[in-house]
Amino acid sequence: MTGLREQLLVIREKRGSLTPQAVVDEARSPDHPLHDRFEWDDAVAGEHWRREQAHELIRSVKVSYVNDRGEHREIRSFHAVRAPAGHVYEPVDTIIEDPFVTKILLQDMEREWRALQARYDRFTEFYAMVQRDLKAS
Repeated sequence: MTGLREQLLVIREKRGSLTPQAVVDEARSPDHPLHDRFEWDDAVAGEHWRREQAHELIRSVKVSYVNDRGEHREIRSFHAVRAPAGHVYEPVDTIIEDPFVTKILLQDMEREWRALQARYDRFTEFYAMVQRDLKAS
């Protein structure tokens, strides 16, 4: 059986982009390898929930690498990147190879960091936690 990452890459190739809706649409077929990962009973869950399940499925895939210090790390295999039609998930290796997409992702990261910083700015414990975690990594 093919791994989850490979299944998602097949969907991306077939559909031209990887989105939660594309994953749900592909997995609708009962013989699709991802079909059993979704709740198909509309009395229990609707289309919106299936898209949430697809988001979680995509975000759950990790890849391992060794950093400059020889330490093994895991990161998400797919990252949401802004596109003309909305966000799509791109494989991390594709992002790294494209300076423009890398720049977009880094801008998104900075925007998210600034929002988090603004949200918890009044908590000195927040900064202590961030500093502690930075020292540990």
